[in-house]
Amino acid sequence: MAQHRSGIVGYIVIAFLIGLFGLFLYDLLFSVPDHRQGTIIEKIFVPARSVTGATPYGGVKRANYSITAQQEEQWIALVRMENGEILKVHCLPGHYKAKNVGDIIHFKKYKGKFLHIDYFAHNEEED
Repeated sequence: MAQHRSGIVGYIVIAFLIGLFGLFLYDLLFSVPDHRQGTIIEKIFVPARSVTGATPYGGVKRANYSITAQQEEQWIALVRMENGEILKVHCLPGHYKAKNVGDIIHFKKYKGKFLHIDYFAHNEEED
């Protein structure tokens, strides 16, 4: 009987986690963005690089392989809003090259309705 109860609790926990993950994805993907504009004060390019992480055994290698992760290139613009607030906006490569410091940039602010996760992305539709 105890095994049967722990199985039901396990299923309830899994269903809860799946529901929480679904809420996170829905909030992130389907919240309506807010259109904004500001002046570029700095452009930052972060090159791609490979990173080999530490092993769970305190750096001791346990096999003939290591775990390597690839960090993608990033194009970032620091933007000053009219109210003086400075925001970090992620751009696509073409838009990053087309814009210069001092130019006006249109971007979208995505903020989830439920979990309030926010990020900024360049809005190519208005440029």
